[in-house]
Amino acid sequence: MKNNSPFTICNSHVVILGLARQGTALARFLVQAGAEVTISDLRTEERLSDPLAELEGLPIRYVLGEHPSSLLERADLLCLSGGVPVEAPIVVEARRRGIPLSNDAQLFLERCPAPVIGITGSAGKTTTTALVGEMCRAAGFRTWMGGNIGNPLIADLGEIKPDDRVVMELSSFQLEIMTTSPHIAAVLNITPNHLDRHGTMETYIGAKRNIVTHQRPDDFALLGYDDANARALALETPAHLLWFSGGAEVDEGAFRTNGELTLRMDG
Repeated sequence: MKNNSPFTICNSHVVILGLARQGTALARFLVQAGAEVTISDLRTEERLSDPLAELEGLPIRYVLGEHPSSLLERADLLCLSGGVPVEAPIVVEARRRGIPLSNDAQLFLERCPAPVIGITGSAGKTTTTALVGEMCRAAGFRTWMGGNIGNPLIADLGEIKPDDRVVMELSSFQLEIMTTSPHIAAVLNITPNHLDRHGTMETYIGAKRNIVTHQRPDDFALLGYDDANARALALETPAHLLWFSGGAEVDEGAFRTNGELTLRMDG
């Protein structure tokens, strides 16, 4: 689903924290869309020579080696790269001031004209994303794959057409601040992971939950029935539920029993 009121980029002042792969692609997109862009990174200019060279010539302001609170003085939007935790002092202060948070995945989902299949899980999401992408191509669709793997999809937004298909791997780092969910969301499993970043299992599950929380009734949520945490997300989405299981028979979805794979739809 798309957010009903995506952030207006043109003539806005957007601050990006983190000049990694995601931040570089996002900066280029925002400049082309008419935003005033400031990038801040805790690393120094010497350590950022490659991404800085990629953005050379673009009208971007850089604040390197620190994230001073002065970055927020004129900010309309604060975008986080994946390595920036929501507990960072500048992010906490932005929230206190009511400055909205976003990232490249959120801005992409709000604007993508094609159906998006979003995939997350503690294990197996990269392989599943690649497999689903190949399935879409085999079905005859021009297919785009990215997100947490490959190139950030925000870089391809201008080329994607409504009849295309997009397969997007989404990590908990991306999902934790997102308020938009994909049309089709798959949650493979949720087991203890990245707790050094999220702190508790509850917070980690809360981040993963965002892939289905903002769906609509005409969207689809595909959940791993064999994983208790993934299964529990059925209570968190208004979308049409589908399941997959390696051994249990499910009401609607795909399951394997006696060595055979069964697809059951509409009961």
